[in-house]
Amino acid sequence: MRSDSGPRARPAAVRLALVANCAVSLLLPTSVRAQADIQASIRESQERLEAIRSERSTLQGEMTQLAGQVHTISEEIENLERRIGASASVLAELDVQIDAVRSAVSLTTQDMLSTIDGLTHRKAVLRERLRSIYKRGPLNAFRVLMAARSFADLINRYKYLHLIALYDRTLVSQVSELAAKLTEQRSQLAADLDHLNRLRDEKSLEMGRLESLEGERERRLIGFRSRESEAASQLAQLERDEQRLRNLVAELERARREAERDAGVATTPSITTADLGNLNWPVEGRIVYNFGPERQGGTTISREGVGIAAPRGTPVRVVERGQVDYAGPVGLWGPSVIVSHGGGYFSLYLYLEALTVREGDIVEAGRVIGYVGALSSADQTEPHMEFQIREPNPNDQPIAVDPVRWLRRRS
Repeated sequence: MRSDSGPRARPAAVRLALVANCAVSLLLPTSVRAQADIQASIRESQERLEAIRSERSTLQGEMTQLAGQVHTISEEIENLERRIGASASVLAELDVQIDAVRSAVSLTTQDMLSTIDGLTHRKAVLRERLRSIYKRGPLNAFRVLMAARSFADLINRYKYLHLIALYDRTLVSQVSELAAKLTEQRSQLAADLDHLNRLRDEKSLEMGRLESLEGERERRLIGFRSRESEAASQLAQLERDEQRLRNLVAELERARREAERDAGVATTPSITTADLGNLNWPVEGRIVYNFGPERQGGTTISREGVGIAAPRGTPVRVVERGQVDYAGPVGLWGPSVIVSHGGGYFSLYLYLEALTVREGDIVEAGRVIGYVGALSSADQTEPHMEFQIREPNPNDQPIAVDPVRWLRRRS
């Protein structure tokens, strides 16, 4: 008696066994490394976020202390600028985490689709096997063994039946494991989506915080400008900030000279007197005040740069290649950038917002370093930025010169 489940069916059984072995790969995660990289990125971002929030908390404490002390408006504005910068950094880190979680959701979704495909296929194969077992009846294995023509044939048939049984057990195990994996992936996807929603809510709160801080800054600036009785104090503060800026540039120049002396090399400046009248303007706009002393009421302002009008948010570009030696708030000027061009030459960009460079950055000519800020706190004029050029002075700190003579002539 010969059964269609006998030796002739062995090639099919072997194929089924191979499929079973290959199907094990469906149980292995297809994106373990990618998911691990994403989680590492999220952890790093969370650590940076905690540091930023700690700094912001410290700044808030400083602002509370200022409320009970005699202080200048520039101290308040500088504190607000730093808190605004911290909130902007928080938003940037939240965006990093949102993008990372989105990637994790995408990878988990892809894994789920792969698992569903594998589970559907294995269930179909399992149903077919159960149907085949049912049709052949419970004595099929006995009939296969009894049909052996020799002892060797009996051993082969027994091995064949063992292989089929092993395949069936593997198939059932795979279906179970794939089902468990799908449940786990669904839980992971739900957790990722919940995390994503929480990050979005957190970002919305941070955006509200940032808008509130910017509104507070604007109210303080407008309120300060509206108090005519404090005009003299404000101009005096501007003069103090001007001296602070001179000292800052002098310190940067001393540091440059010491570094070159220690290295035994002198760097070639990226601008020289040959560039007079050839540099591009940092922004396009009319001049709202010129270089040199300016009389306002009973006070004289020592203008060491020119004010160039431009709408708020206009990109401000560096005029020539150099290194960012300072990027941060400077008194009433708010966020400012100082670029060293070597050899004692510096270009300064004041009354900015949303700086796009950091100290130590090497910037090429035309690089956007920030944007024109709101109405200046020291000059009751339209939105503008102030541009300065400092030239080397062998016997003293770099001196401010009329920057217009360095810029291209405009028709």
